[in-house]
Amino acid sequence: MNPDLTLQTFEIASVVWRESFEALLVVGILLTWSVRAVPAARARATRWIFAGAGAGLVLALTLALVMSKAADVLEGDGEDILQMVIAALAAALMLRMVFWMRAMERGQTGDLAIQAVRHVEAGNWLGLSVLAALAVAREGAETVVFLYGLMASSQGWQAGFVLAAGLFGFVLAAISFWAFRTGSKLISRGVLARVSEALLLILGSGLTMLVVDKAISLGLVSPMTGPLWDSSRLLDDGSGFGAFLAGLVGYRARPELFPLLSLGFYWLIASLAYAPPLTGKAPA
Repeated sequence: MNPDLTLQTFEIASVVWRESFEALLVVGILLTWSVRAVPAARARATRWIFAGAGAGLVLALTLALVMSKAADVLEGDGEDILQMVIAALAAALMLRMVFWMRAMERGQTGDLAIQAVRHVEAGNWLGLSVLAALAVAREGAETVVFLYGLMASSQGWQAGFVLAAGLFGFVLAAISFWAFRTGSKLISRGVLARVSEALLLILGSGLTMLVVDKAISLGLVSPMTGPLWDSSRLLDDGSGFGAFLAGLVGYRARPELFPLLSLGFYWLIASLAYAPPLTGKAPA
């Protein structure tokens, strides 16, 4: 199979799977806690939550349309700068999500369920709907930003192919959500978290190198040195598996100093998410 096609399928499906699963999980939490708060209002709460989720999806699609139109208007360096900015934003968001997920695992939970209960008990159905809309819109907006950043690294994307790969990712998300909700031993929250974090960090690494490459090509920064070594005889980044790794994690067979420092800085920041929390207190 074409390495580029394999990489594109993996990237799109991974992003859609991750974000769709999170959106399904949010909607599931809202539905569960709304029914627990007022069991008799199950049908009404469900309608308002799904209406909000639909509105959130529309907001995300609107963002995708705006970004697409902006890309069509820009030409030359303007389009490259937009792609670089979006890719940088996507990489930063991926890092932020990993930090957020690690915080959740340490028990620093959010108040989504509490807010849902309060809205239902107060009869504030519009507030419940807005809560669902904002949650789904956030996941949808992140999906749009991630996909746009990934598409900036490749040429020849086709709408039909993106749709098919995205649908595959959504099906995986639906299966993962079903297994999680039914208590399947095959898929636990811990396993999903580890896989999700790994995918986010890997995709963020590739996006970081994309940003660096575009910044160098636009003359915004200097590579600082020529190629420090040449490992193309062992693994060429222009074809085969080397090209797959180049797009996925930012592998370079002939790296310069600045790209290496940038990639090292990215992984240094990522490692902080796994550092033990500081429990000691500063002296008085």
